[in-house]
Amino acid sequence: MAKITLDFNELGSRLGGWRFKSRTAAEYKAAGSNYRTYKPTVSTPIGGGLQLFTKLDHIRGGAKDDHCQLEMQFDSQGTLVNWRTQVQIQGNPQFDTGLVTEAASIFGQEYGAIANVASKILNSVSNFIGQLGEHGGRAAFPSVIQMNFNHIVESVRREFEVSGAIGEKYAALGGVQSFLGRALTDELGTPDGNGRYHHFEGGSIYWTSKTGAWSVRGVIRNQWATLGWERSKLGYPISDEEPRKGGGRQSRFQGGVVNWTRARGAWVQYALLSHHVQKMKLQKGMKIDLSEHLHLQKFN
Repeated sequence: MAKITLDFNELGSRLGGWRFKSRTAAEYKAAGSNYRTYKPTVSTPIGGGLQLFTKLDHIRGGAKDDHCQLEMQFDSQGTLVNWRTQVQIQGNPQFDTGLVTEAASIFGQEYGAIANVASKILNSVSNFIGQLGEHGGRAAFPSVIQMNFNHIVESVRREFEVSGAIGEKYAALGGVQSFLGRALTDELGTPDGNGRYHHFEGGSIYWTSKTGAWSVRGVIRNQWATLGWERSKLGYPISDEEPRKGGGRQSRFQGGVVNWTRARGAWVQYALLSHHVQKMKLQKGMKIDLSEHLHLQKFN
């Protein structure tokens, strides 16, 4: 089950850094005026997900600030389920959207729904401020609110648990600090029903009881995917990506090797050794020397 979190470092970076108010706030300029965003307060609602509150200020020298409190709630799948915007002008409460229920996923093809929700914030607050006849920094405040809304959405993360044999392999490679980065999926069963896998930012780890757990990444992974993943003639990986004799990189699979060099790109060498013999050797824990059983076939 994924854990929904807010990446404070990412959000702070987007706003120029948590460098003010004892590192609890970021200050920046927009449309020639000064604004401040405070670090959100986050909590986990019953049932999972993420609820956050943050405060935004329009800084106007010695005058009382214009304020906005932004409330957002995401469910256990990372879908924005409701939000609320409360605006104060010169410290006086004057505008409140109320709690708005709005389903908008931040993961997958439905990302456009977030822009739709954010535009509703912009329009509703803009209409209110426009009625005040305001210009300059105050008039730009709705756009700053929308900007913060978008930055928060883009800083929400789904943290997936990686455990078992795949988790051990992931840890051995360096975990989140490795080339794999963060997990992008739960552990899933492969379509052929024989294995398990996790996808990560920088590649994948595949496991079966016979082959063990191995990583595959980059152009080599793309080549394997193009051929049909584990249901292709290559089957499952039986090594991590490794240096190739003669230069370049390679990953070994049950049915052959995917090679890569900068000059040539990726190509496949299929094993002539029968799948039945490979299976028997793997079951007996014997090492398969694919160099003795390969013919060259370039994949176009």
